[in-house]
Amino acid sequence: MQFILVVLCSLVLVSCASVPAETPYNLGVAAYKKRHYTEAAAQWTKSVAFGNTEAMNNLGYLLYNGYGVDKNIVRAIQLWRVASEAGYSESQWHLGRAYETGIGVERSLSKAFAWYQCAIETASNNSTAATKDHDTEVAILKDAKRSLDKLEAALSASDLEMGRVLSAEYIARYAKPPP
Repeated sequence: MQFILVVLCSLVLVSCASVPAETPYNLGVAAYKKRHYTEAAAQWTKSVAFGNTEAMNNLGYLLYNGYGVDKNIVRAIQLWRVASEAGYSESQWHLGRAYETGIGVERSLSKAFAWYQCAIETASNNSTAATKDHDTEVAILKDAKRSLDKLEAALSASDLEMGRVLSAEYIARYAKPPP
């Protein structure tokens, strides 16, 4: 009888461990997919408090665009910067776009170039690994390359030179190595 009880307890523990937790991040994703942006922002704010870089990126996107929250470009840039420096490719791409447009930061085509290059390096590293985020990294890689190609046509020789110097620095400091 004791053996059966031990087996049943073990099965309960194993089945509980295999059920994914409804984390604030995952709840935010579910809310976002339903276009419940206010709820997504609330959930991702909880995840940001624990240092979740994906949540930083996503909350930054909502704040930058004013989806479900008051538009707060300064806060969005702050979140993207922290996530970028932690090696999150999508935030690196968003930060590059902000520098390209000059929305939320002083416009700098050389910094835009560098952040796009960093995003490409990080996404390239991550897209070659067999992870759950493979498809996302491939999409970010494609988007960042497209952004860089468009930007390169508008760069002066000095912006390109400075962009190359900065991109080497950013890649060395912030490009996330493959898992």
